[in-house]
Amino acid sequence: MPAFRHAENGDLGQIREYLFQAESRIPSLDMKFCENRAADSVIGYYCALAKRENIPFQAQANLPLKLPVDEIDMCLILSNLLENALEASLKTAREKQQISVKASLHTDHLLLIQVENAYDGEIREKNGVFQSSKRKGNGVGIQSVRRISEKSGGANAFTYENGIFTAKIMLHG
Repeated sequence: MPAFRHAENGDLGQIREYLFQAESRIPSLDMKFCENRAADSVIGYYCALAKRENIPFQAQANLPLKLPVDEIDMCLILSNLLENALEASLKTAREKQQISVKASLHTDHLLLIQVENAYDGEIREKNGVFQSSKRKGNGVGIQSVRRISEKSGGANAFTYENGIFTAKIMLHG
């Protein structure tokens, strides 16, 4: 008997059974990555976008509820790097696609973030400044990430070799 008939008949036992069966067929999308809600939301958002495109996405975030760094700065960095990783992945051969993000505290005042992704094609860099892949001229995203990390007294490093782009960011609290 279809579920709506159980509802019309007021058969709560059958409705519960139907809902239990339906829920057991829904894949689990446990998207909890860390205790920090801001980081968890950003990572979860990009994880969902990657999964929608069938791009392998790995995240290791060991961040407490309260961070020693500005959460807005952290979110801007994570968003920028993960958006770049997703865009690069969409232009990469399916079998090479991958995105990995790691975030953790080191001591009580340093936040470390690393994002890696595969890429196909050419990375254009001129005098230490990455060129935009969306338009002519300098890229804005990585320059913004650099400014934010340096503003906090932190550091940044960007490498690309063997088809893997890696961004390593340290924020100082």
